[in-house]
Amino acid sequence: MNASPQNPEAVLEVKDGVAVFTLNRPEKMNAISQGIFDKDLPQLVDRVEKDQEIRALVITGAGGNFCSGADVTRMQGKDGKPATSRSSGLRNTLGLLYRLINLPKPTIAAVDGIAFGGGFSLAMTADIMLATPRARFCLVFGRIGLIPDMAIAYTLPRAIGTRRAKELAYTGRSFGIEEATALGLINQICSPEELLDRSIWMARNLAKGSGEAQALAKSLFDRSLGSTQAEMTDAECAAQEAMRNTDFHHEAVRRFLAKEKRLYDWDEIAKSG
Repeated sequence: MNASPQNPEAVLEVKDGVAVFTLNRPEKMNAISQGIFDKDLPQLVDRVEKDQEIRALVITGAGGNFCSGADVTRMQGKDGKPATSRSSGLRNTLGLLYRLINLPKPTIAAVDGIAFGGGFSLAMTADIMLATPRARFCLVFGRIGLIPDMAIAYTLPRAIGTRRAKELAYTGRSFGIEEATALGLINQICSPEELLDRSIWMARNLAKGSGEAQALAKSLFDRSLGSTQAEMTDAECAAQEAMRNTDFHHEAVRRFLAKEKRLYDWDEIAKSG
């Protein structure tokens, strides 16, 4: 089925400060087409980077699956493209995913059903992952003689350690929600019916926090494994000094001293959710 204005391969919706990006090829378990690589993902990253009204991002898939990976029909080697062109395409994709991983805003992957290959990689670009009991993950690359790509060679070892990541890559085995939770990949398990609503609810309420503090916290955590303690000490001091001069911090302290309702209190938010 080809993309059309009435049946786009991906949909981006923005409401109340939250962008929701939905892969929309349910008949192919949301396999990532060349069009999604060339148009939809770049437009998503550009929009979320530049639109200051967008405070958080949710990535999901339509029709009961997250994403089965890159469309295998692209891998048949019959398109006449030389190896150098394919390498250039991968490098462009990795550059795009670098920007996605480093968006200065909270990102949530809402995973139902299959998250295989590049779909697993795409889910791992997010800061937080919500999933259903039927979610299933796999580094299928090894089954067809490829290495795990789409930035998962960077994201997965940082999440579960290199030894576990290697085993998943070598075996190419699939695993379900229980193992994914035990590995620390899943932040919350939701029913299929509530997954998207819960993800949007979380994103919308994260957007009530200090966007500046969230962006700097994300940057600090992401750089920590490649930095020395001395480097992180300097980075924390510089970041905290910057945050002390924000309007959000000043108002939060004023409310605390005046014994007024807190500006941002996740425990209270959770009670209402």
